[in-house]
Amino acid sequence: MISKLLSILFGTIFTMLIGYCWYSIIFRNRYMKEANIKYEKEKENNQQNNQPLLFELTGRFLQACLITIFYNVLKSKDERDLILALTLAVFFCLSFQVQYYTSKVVWEQKTWNYFVIKVCEQFISLSTLSIIAYIFVK
Repeated sequence: MISKLLSILFGTIFTMLIGYCWYSIIFRNRYMKEANIKYEKEKENNQQNNQPLLFELTGRFLQACLITIFYNVLKSKDERDLILALTLAVFFCLSFQVQYYTSKVVWEQKTWNYFVIKVCEQFISLSTLSIIAYIFVK
Protein backbone atom coordinates (compact mmCIF):
# COMPACT_ATOMS: atom_id res chain seq x y z
CA MET A 1 0.00 0.00 0.00
CA ILE A 2 2.80 2.43 0.91
CA SER A 3 4.59 1.70 -2.36
CA LYS A 4 1.45 2.58 -4.36
CA LEU A 5 1.02 5.84 -2.44
CA LEU A 6 4.68 6.70 -3.04
CA SER A 7 4.20 5.94 -6.73
CA ILE A 8 1.24 8.33 -6.89
CA LEU A 9 3.02 11.03 -4.88
CA PHE A 10 6.28 10.92 -6.83
CA GLY A 11 4.40 10.56 -10.12
CA THR A 12 2.37 13.69 -9.41
CA ILE A 13 5.44 15.68 -8.37
CA PHE A 14 7.58 14.58 -11.31
CA THR A 15 4.89 15.23 -13.92
CA MET A 16 4.30 18.71 -12.50
CA LEU A 17 8.06 19.34 -12.79
CA ILE A 18 8.06 18.02 -16.35
CA GLY A 19 5.15 20.30 -17.23
CA TYR A 20 6.86 23.28 -15.64
CA CYS A 21 10.12 22.68 -17.51
CA TRP A 22 8.30 21.93 -20.78
CA TYR A 23 6.10 25.02 -20.82
CA SER A 24 8.28 27.50 -18.89
CA ILE A 25 11.78 26.68 -20.06
CA ILE A 26 11.95 24.46 -23.14
CA PHE A 27 8.97 25.58 -25.26
CA ARG A 28 7.88 28.74 -23.44
CA ASN A 29 7.86 31.20 -26.34
CA ARG A 30 6.75 28.66 -28.92
CA TYR A 31 3.91 27.40 -26.75
CA MET A 32 2.70 30.90 -25.91
CA LYS A 33 2.67 31.77 -29.61
CA GLU A 34 0.82 28.59 -30.61
CA ALA A 35 -1.70 28.88 -27.75
CA ASN A 36 -2.26 32.60 -28.47
CA ILE A 37 -1.30 33.68 -24.95
CA LYS A 38 -0.06 37.21 -24.42
CA TYR A 39 2.73 37.54 -21.84
CA GLU A 40 1.19 40.50 -19.99
CA LYS A 41 -2.19 38.78 -19.84
CA GLU A 42 -0.61 35.54 -18.58
CA LYS A 43 1.34 37.38 -15.87
CA GLU A 44 -1.78 39.22 -14.72
CA ASN A 45 -3.86 36.02 -14.63
CA ASN A 46 -1.19 34.09 -12.71
CA GLN A 47 -1.03 36.75 -10.02
CA GLN A 48 -4.79 36.86 -9.60
CA ASN A 49 -5.79 33.22 -9.80
CA ASN A 50 -4.14 29.93 -8.85
CA GLN A 51 -7.18 27.88 -9.83
CA PRO A 52 -5.68 26.59 -13.14
CA LEU A 53 -2.66 25.32 -11.21
CA LEU A 54 -4.92 23.43 -8.80
CA PHE A 55 -6.85 21.89 -11.71
CA GLU A 56 -3.57 20.84 -13.33
CA LEU A 57 -2.34 19.33 -10.05
CA THR A 58 -5.62 17.44 -9.67
CA GLY A 59 -5.38 16.14 -13.24
CA ARG A 60 -1.79 14.98 -12.75
CA PHE A 61 -2.78 13.31 -9.47
CA LEU A 62 -5.64 11.45 -11.19
CA GLN A 63 -3.32 10.33 -14.00
CA ALA A 64 -0.84 9.03 -11.43
CA CYS A 65 -3.64 7.19 -9.61
CA LEU A 66 -4.96 5.59 -12.80
CA ILE A 67 -1.56 4.50 -14.10
CA THR A 68 -0.60 3.05 -10.70
CA ILE A 69 -3.91 1.22 -10.26
CA PHE A 70 -3.99 -0.19 -13.79
CA TYR A 71 -0.36 -1.28 -13.57
CA ASN A 72 -0.99 -2.99 -10.22
CA VAL A 73 -4.10 -4.78 -11.51
CA LEU A 74 -2.69 -5.87 -14.88
CA LYS A 75 0.81 -7.02 -13.91
CA SER A 76 1.51 -10.63 -13.04
CA LYS A 77 1.65 -11.36 -9.35
CA ASP A 78 5.01 -10.43 -7.78
CA GLU A 79 6.58 -9.62 -11.15
CA ARG A 80 7.52 -6.28 -12.64
CA ASP A 81 6.74 -5.65 -16.28
CA LEU A 82 8.28 -2.59 -17.94
CA ILE A 83 6.61 -3.33 -21.28
CA LEU A 84 3.19 -3.33 -19.59
CA ALA A 85 3.97 -0.05 -17.84
CA LEU A 86 5.01 1.66 -21.07
CA THR A 87 2.04 0.14 -22.91
CA LEU A 88 -0.22 1.86 -20.39
CA ALA A 89 1.44 5.18 -21.20
CA VAL A 90 0.84 4.64 -24.93
CA PHE A 91 -2.75 3.54 -24.30
CA PHE A 92 -3.58 6.56 -22.15
CA CYS A 93 -1.89 8.94 -24.56
CA LEU A 94 -3.62 7.55 -27.65
CA SER A 95 -7.03 7.08 -26.09
CA PHE A 96 -7.33 10.35 -24.20
CA GLN A 97 -4.70 12.94 -25.09
CA VAL A 98 -4.52 12.52 -28.86
CA GLN A 99 -8.30 12.62 -29.16
CA TYR A 100 -8.61 15.64 -26.86
CA TYR A 101 -5.95 17.74 -28.56
CA THR A 102 -7.11 16.74 -32.04
CA SER A 103 -10.48 18.21 -31.17
CA LYS A 104 -8.70 21.40 -30.07
CA VAL A 105 -7.14 21.65 -33.53
CA VAL A 106 -10.35 20.84 -35.38
CA TRP A 107 -12.90 22.79 -33.37
CA GLU A 108 -10.94 25.56 -31.67
CA GLN A 109 -8.57 26.31 -34.57
CA LYS A 110 -5.42 25.56 -32.58
CA THR A 111 -2.37 24.77 -34.70
CA TRP A 112 -0.83 21.36 -35.26
CA ASN A 113 2.31 22.69 -33.58
CA TYR A 114 0.20 23.24 -30.47
CA PHE A 115 -1.04 19.65 -30.81
CA VAL A 116 2.51 18.27 -31.05
CA ILE A 117 3.77 20.30 -28.09
CA LYS A 118 0.88 19.21 -25.85
CA VAL A 119 0.78 15.53 -26.89
CA CYS A 120 4.57 15.10 -26.60
CA GLU A 121 4.55 16.57 -23.09
CA GLN A 122 1.65 14.33 -22.10
CA PHE A 123 3.37 11.25 -23.53
CA ILE A 124 6.58 12.04 -21.64
CA SER A 125 4.58 12.61 -18.44
CA LEU A 126 2.60 9.39 -18.86
CA SER A 127 5.79 7.45 -19.60
CA THR A 128 7.35 8.90 -16.45
CA LEU A 129 4.28 7.87 -14.44
CA SER A 130 4.52 4.37 -15.88
CA ILE A 131 8.20 4.02 -15.06
CA ILE A 132 7.58 5.29 -11.52
CA ALA A 133 4.77 2.74 -11.11
CA TYR A 134 7.13 0.05 -12.44
CA ILE A 135 9.75 1.04 -9.89
CA PHE A 136 7.50 1.35 -6.83
CA VAL A 137 4.64 -1.12 -7.29
CA LYS A 138 5.67 -4.64 -6.31
